[in-house]
Amino acid sequence: MALSTITYSDNTSGWTSFWDYYPDWMIGLSNVFYSWKNGSLYQHNLSNTRCVFYGTQVSSIVKTIFNEDPFTTKMFKSVILDSTNPWTATLNTDLDIGSIASTEYIEKEGTWFGYARALNSTSNSLNLLSTQGVGSISTVSGATATFGFNITTRLGVGDRVYVNNAFIGTIVSATATTITITGGVFTGLAGGYVRIEKNSIAESYGLRGYYMEIELQVTSQSEVELFSVSSSLFKSYM
Repeated sequence: MALSTITYSDNTSGWTSFWDYYPDWMIGLSNVFYSWKNGSLYQHNLSNTRCVFYGTQVSSIVKTIFNEDPFTTKMFKSVILDSTNPWTATLNTDLDIGSIASTEYIEKEGTWFGYARALNSTSNSLNLLSTQGVGSISTVSGATATFGFNITTRLGVGDRVYVNNAFIGTIVSATATTITITGGVFTGLAGGYVRIEKNSIAESYGLRGYYMEIELQVTSQSEVELFSVSSSLFKSYM
């Protein structure tokens, strides 16, 4: 277990923060905080440079949990930050893992909006909203499957194709009645039922779960203020 320094808040009557620095000794004197590290004396809060301790740059991290309606499975669609800067977000639910890079937020009227993206492009689950049925294959020719009807399901290059619940390949092209894949063939699968799974990163379908734990991280030597964190979500019916 890594060593850390914790601080107590008189306002909340509790231990509120963990710090990366671990001094050999520390003391407060005349409203000034001093610490010793490796035989050297340091005065804290001497400059406006943030998150640098004993010459080492570290990150600021904030953790919280969204647990609204805890007995219902939900889809967490996005994270909204009322902050002066975007924060990198690591997202964990009881069913999925995701993230939002600091460059993936959109700023609107001083608020940062970021879509929850799954850690992988697919969860390998056919029970998610991102999976859609296409229909039964009429004929096959290598990597191309032909249907006896117009395909009305929204298809796209990069979608994953399953036949009878088994992954076959990824779509490289499609017409009104055909699908062509890479990574596999449809040989011997005539009559099989096709499902497609959208790329959950590109489509931003969000993360499913009862709750979502979020870890926000920012690395900056300048002041960064975070006023509130929220998430848009809806009940999952899958």
